[in-house]
Amino acid sequence: VVCPVIDVIDWDTFQYLGNSGEPQIGGFDWRLVFTWHAVPDYEQKRRSSPTDVIRSPTMAGGLFSVGKDYFHYLGTYDTGMEVWGGENLEFSFRIWQCGGSLEIHPCSHVGHVFPKKAPYSRSKALANSVRAAEVWMDEYKEIFYHRSPHARLEAFGDVTERKMLKQRLGCKNFKWYLDNIYPDIFIPQDQPGMFGMLKNRGKANYCFDYNPIDENAIVGQRVILYPCHGMGQNQFFEHTSDGEISYNTRAPAGCIVGDNVSTYLTVQLCKKRGQPVPVDQKFIFQKDGTLLHVQTQKCVEAVDKTDNGTPAPSLQRCSDSLLQKWFFEERM
Repeated sequence: VVCPVIDVIDWDTFQYLGNSGEPQIGGFDWRLVFTWHAVPDYEQKRRSSPTDVIRSPTMAGGLFSVGKDYFHYLGTYDTGMEVWGGENLEFSFRIWQCGGSLEIHPCSHVGHVFPKKAPYSRSKALANSVRAAEVWMDEYKEIFYHRSPHARLEAFGDVTERKMLKQRLGCKNFKWYLDNIYPDIFIPQDQPGMFGMLKNRGKANYCFDYNPIDENAIVGQRVILYPCHGMGQNQFFEHTSDGEISYNTRAPAGCIVGDNVSTYLTVQLCKKRGQPVPVDQKFIFQKDGTLLHVQTQKCVEAVDKTDNGTPAPSLQRCSDSLLQKWFFEERM
């Protein structure tokens, strides 16, 4: 299955803006939201020419070329999905897991008018994503549900036929897909009691919150404290076995960094698989609920009076205060 490079046509003027830079490949985050990424080094090395196709883990959707017979062999679209959303990731998983390949051709360009407002409802997107998760993601669907707990309540219909299709085609499991097609994605551990809302015992019903202003710039901003809402997303964190406090709802995954000068916590990119954890990103979650920052030997405390007036976690000298006691809660 081949996709073009998607160029932009201006909504107001219809000016064709083009895309002269290096093509990007598709990915996804654990909300099952499509993402764009730079072509990784191992894929660049596989190509012998700038005109060679680029293998992509996922497609943006709507713009692709596939043989009619092969499209029917793969099961066409999932007709249980409605209106918009989710079908691009579902089809991408299915292509790769069922023996095909998904490629972007750098010499093929298609212009697309991105509307300022969709002329149709997107209310079915979550249910569509649930169908994709239930059929193709095996046990990894729980990572999706942990970050979008409301998805468990979606009515997604009957997926029996789609699971039978998967079996009939002899498709590989999702672990194979992650290991072989998308090895760059951060895979959360989600150990029991170590993920969800990170709540403070002294400042009741306040949680770690991280909501970057720019969807494409995940790192660099401060973690704040905000009333817990139980919806996952910007209040979903995980403490890993390596000692990271990871914000891995979006892609790329971010990890909390302690700053001894400002005392506040920010988010930077996590280490890659196989690399050691930077010392400023390492926190020990102690039995009494304190979060000890290894580099500074200080504890994370809920602080109301900050330099910008917004409550935030801060590195302070360790004490018995309940403001330094934290716990994870998966859902409200």
